[in-house]
Amino acid sequence: MERFYTLSLVAVILLSGCAYSIRNIDVSNKSPECVRECAKSYSSCVSAGNQVGFKTEALRACKEAYEVCIETCPTK
Repeated sequence: MERFYTLSLVAVILLSGCAYSIRNIDVSNKSPECVRECAKSYSSCVSAGNQVGFKTEALRACKEAYEVCIETCPTK
């Protein structure tokens, strides 16, 4: 039974990290140059995040910053 709880906890942790993916953000009608700049900022943000413990808060903040950046991009 203890193994079940351990595996469940690991699954929850892994899935929580996936919730902060930027793949589902629509950038199809945005300027490609601006989208690239937002992606660079996102990458830097994720790389600079907390390296010890859970990264979920850092990933959430990086995703939110990316969404704001994309919203400011001009349309094609």
